[in-house]
Amino acid sequence: MYRIGLTGGVGSGKSTVSSYMHELGIPVIDGDKLAREAVIPGSLAMNRLREVFGPHIFLPDGSLDRLKVGEIVFNDEEKRQKLNGIIHPYIWYRTREELIRAQENGFPVVVLDMPLLLEISWQLRVEEVWLVEVPLEVQIARVISRDGFTREQVMERIRKQMPTTNKMNYADVIIDNSRSVEDTRRQVREALKHVPGFQFPKGMEEV
Repeated sequence: MYRIGLTGGVGSGKSTVSSYMHELGIPVIDGDKLAREAVIPGSLAMNRLREVFGPHIFLPDGSLDRLKVGEIVFNDEEKRQKLNGIIHPYIWYRTREELIRAQENGFPVVVLDMPLLLEISWQLRVEEVWLVEVPLEVQIARVISRDGFTREQVMERIRKQMPTTNKMNYADVIIDNSRSVEDTRRQVREALKHVPGFQFPKGMEEV
């Protein structure tokens, strides 16, 4: 089974690409979704988070206070590494389960949609890396519009990620998502023509 690692910076529009690949019949393993699963109340990861960070990171209903955790780890690299060390093993465990399920169901290609694919060296676990990118100003404008952040808040988050120019060194495919949705879809279709084992659903080669 051929594994494509899909990644991109905040505001790059990676979900536009992953949604279209799903529409084309390719299973998509959503890293963000698995990360949310990891911190459901009562999970092993949640118990470990309580031990490491204390009870103040939880809301009254027992769920994780994501804003509080973000404040703690955003400017503390050591604590961010501790958080990742708790969450990422679960994500890989669940990813392996989904990979096995896709293989058992006969899918020739699967997408690993992971925002931090390169930061955690998961490029070693896929056959290809696809990078979704947009110009910096487009990236900033999208995040401000979507999340209500200030420009400086967006820039802080961008600076915490691997620079796009560095990510390009790992990318086998680069999708420019700065123009129309149809243009992005065209690039996806073109790239998929070269993926071993993939066949377009009937009538969708040029949709």
